[in-house]
Amino acid sequence: MIRLIVGAAMAAVVLFAWQVYFWDYSGLPYRFMRPMPNEAEAAQSLRNANLSSGTYEIPFRPPQAASGSDAPAAAAYERDRARGPVVEISYHKQGVDAFDAQRYVAGFCHFLAASLLAGILLVLSQPGLPRYLLRVLFVAAAGLFATVAVELQGPIWLHHPWPAPLWQGGQQVIGWLAAGLVLGAVVRPAKAAPPKAPPTSAPAKEQTAPSIMEVAISQPAAPPNP
Repeated sequence: MIRLIVGAAMAAVVLFAWQVYFWDYSGLPYRFMRPMPNEAEAAQSLRNANLSSGTYEIPFRPPQAASGSDAPAAAAYERDRARGPVVEISYHKQGVDAFDAQRYVAGFCHFLAASLLAGILLVLSQPGLPRYLLRVLFVAAAGLFATVAVELQGPIWLHHPWPAPLWQGGQQVIGWLAAGLVLGAVVRPAKAAPPKAPPTSAPAKEQTAPSIMEVAISQPAAPPNP
């Protein structure tokens, strides 16, 4: 249990450091994120609309169009979607602090929880992973599985452009490979106790033939016949 907690905490530190470096210092996000032209005007338009925080989609499919009960609305939605543009907005009305300490604390707790889950899976897989390299690959494969299952939903089902999910997925895979280097070294199978030697019995005494004197003393002479 102690190794699991220590390994998860160390892996969370690695994931946190890689996250901060990727988004704040590497410059890699600029390869898939672009500025909005006339950003100030677009932001002011959203403020004027007085929207509440949430997720918005353009064009929006009303429930009647989704259920098929309103054929004209469904046709209009399909026409607007085919014509474009297709937009999905994650909108936060109040704004956020770019360097909010609570966000970093919550982010570290998120990585700690994920590392604990990965460590539990690693414990459950033992003693099937006796070698360090196998444990590292196990954690990296778990991270790859989660990335493929989650990150690729956007471009496949929601028509998100591919560059952002691919870059973010690559960041996740590299992070979990680094976490595997830590978890694989700390969360390892316990050393097997040496086999106990079988109990030894006392050596049997060697039986020797009785001497002639012993036979003469121990056996009385037969009585004479009358």
